[in-house]
Amino acid sequence: MEVIRSSPEASSFVPLAEHQSRTPSSFYSGPPVLYHHSQHCKIVILERELLATPALNALRGQDAANSTASQDDEDKEVAISGVDTWVTSDKLLLFSPTAATGVSIPYPSISLHALQRLRVPNTDAEVQGLYMQIATPGAPSEDDEEECITVTVVLPADATLQEPVENETDTPTQQLYNAVSACSNLHPDPVEPGDEDDNEDGPKFISAEEHEGVFQLGNGDLPPPVDGSSGWITAENMEQFFDADGNWIAAGEPPSFPLGPGAGTVRAREGENGVEENGDEDESKWRKTD
Repeated sequence: MEVIRSSPEASSFVPLAEHQSRTPSSFYSGPPVLYHHSQHCKIVILERELLATPALNALRGQDAANSTASQDDEDKEVAISGVDTWVTSDKLLLFSPTAATGVSIPYPSISLHALQRLRVPNTDAEVQGLYMQIATPGAPSEDDEEECITVTVVLPADATLQEPVENETDTPTQQLYNAVSACSNLHPDPVEPGDEDDNEDGPKFISAEEHEGVFQLGNGDLPPPVDGSSGWITAENMEQFFDADGNWIAAGEPPSFPLGPGAGTVRAREGENGVEENGDEDESKWRKTD
């Protein structure tokens, strides 16, 4: 997350309703879209995590410079009041007008967000809030997992719905959650090298050079579709398309691309004691029929 020193302005964003009402000239340029904006929110966070995150701790203003906590206090939750929440298509922004500082949070760093029922510190009422786990930069933990802090955004009691409700159970906090979900989907996690090989149960792809009996194409594309071949002619289904001499026997014109190594070759099989058999006794199964 990054520190911001100037308050976001509504004029810097395109309202969501306006964005949805027209086709933009470009999806990759122009001002960010404002999905949600709530003022006078509260940020609920553990004291120790707040002290370990100076950018968030600065939201407390003058109290941040004098904030210290005993070991017992570090496990207590604190609430920072008067924070404005801006959910934009670019980043999630939290800004305190009183402290004249805020933070911008990239969506990929929000590893989890959900609706939560909680009691705000120093209050008795149970309210609904947006719970978030936010990854923080630093050395990995002992179990090689990312270090995270947990932050809950609580809207003011007088918060109103910002969009038409889809059902009677919608609340302002539900709309805040929906906005964060929509913007998170705009920023998927990048594919790390090797991720495509992690699915051992998924399909495996090989090149023509790695598989004898597969047609080899110069440009690396798949072969043209052939009925019954799923796009590939391999050693397993080759007898449906070629006879023992390599002549095309399937319906239609033969493919125009060159054969790869081993294509059209009938291999001898090993008999008992490792003696090779030429398959003459079963030659009829390879003989071309009219």
